[in-house]
Amino acid sequence: MNPAHRTARFWCTIPAGEVPDRGFAIVTACNPADRPTDDEANRRADAALAVELDRLGWRRFRVIGGSPDGAHQEPGWGVDCGSLADALGLGRRWDQVAIFWVEHDELLLAGCHDGSVEALGPWSLRTRFDQPLGPWRLEFPG
Repeated sequence: MNPAHRTARFWCTIPAGEVPDRGFAIVTACNPADRPTDDEANRRADAALAVELDRLGWRRFRVIGGSPDGAHQEPGWGVDCGSLADALGLGRRWDQVAIFWVEHDELLLAGCHDGSVEALGPWSLRTRFDQPLGPWRLEFPG
């Protein structure tokens, strides 16, 4: 698994009080198999993932994950999909190496292909909530 996953930070569109407590996934369709992919392909994949989530009836909210300095960002979705197993299946369908799972504020990094799970601590300490995110990337003041 990419060591950068362990240092991820998150920007989220909903307030902390609206985050599902029982468990949800953070999944992206960007950069499949950890291979850098151009923005246009990533945008198409992100839109297709949103369509799939809506078709499945899973509540979604925008979450952007990235490096602590924001230099690397991957738009994704917080997904109320019901179980870690469902989340891992979703990650595999989108050729992701790993997904994040959050339950009772505990952030877990889960390998899509081997099912390994690593606890990373409180999600709330890595996340900025109620962010006015656009559809794609955050703009940081220069």
